[in-house]
Amino acid sequence: MSVGHVSRIFESMGISTVCFFVKSFMHLIKQMKIPRTIVTNNFVGRTIGKPYDLFNQTNVVKQGIELLSSATIQNSIKII
Repeated sequence: MSVGHVSRIFESMGISTVCFFVKSFMHLIKQMKIPRTIVTNNFVGRTIGKPYDLFNQTNVVKQGIELLSSATIQNSIKII
């Protein structure tokens, strides 16, 4: 999964990242050791939520921003 590789490259340059995944990729998330990850219970292709569901989509993005500012340990995974 290229997202993990790109995230690690950005992190090595001092740019903090948060990656969003669906729960079905949980086994890969742990293997890739991504610094900060949000895991949703949505379908593949709808990682941040259903189309036009602005309330829940906004909530997922806010959770990502919160994780970005508050995570203190490597490989933080937040399941929402």
